[in-house]
Amino acid sequence: MKKLCLVFGLAMLFGGAGCAPDESSDAGTPAAAEPAVESTKPDVTLTNTYWKLVELNGGAVQPGEDRELHMILRGEDQVGGYSGCNQFTGSVTVTGDGLAFGPIASTRRMCAAAMQQEDAFLQALENAQRYSISGEDLAIENAGGEVTMRFVAVYMQ
Repeated sequence: MKKLCLVFGLAMLFGGAGCAPDESSDAGTPAAAEPAVESTKPDVTLTNTYWKLVELNGGAVQPGEDRELHMILRGEDQVGGYSGCNQFTGSVTVTGDGLAFGPIASTRRMCAAAMQQEDAFLQALENAQRYSISGEDLAIENAGGEVTMRFVAVYMQ
């Protein structure tokens, strides 16, 4: 029995020594945290990107008659897209974070269910003053600084 106690005592003595803090390290200082890895995506370019409309005047956007509402700015001076019932095209002026659309022309199909949203979309384009891009999100503001449209970049497959 004495041998068992001696073996147990030695095991505790040597086994416990490995748990003692190392005198050479500063045990009172927490280890430095690893730098956070950014998971955000780089900002998409304004031009030559398919921008899907996801929010209009603070509300969700319903799909149009046969596809999603969207726009594509081609170069620094042309815009085209689908407004819910009709195709549209027109000019755009981009200066810094400033943005101005117009004049806008569109086809003239009549879609009873989509016309109200289409009119609001085209009106918001005409009232656009500024834009900002964060990753794959585009926000467009009116002259009062109110975000009237939000878009997301869509990649073609």
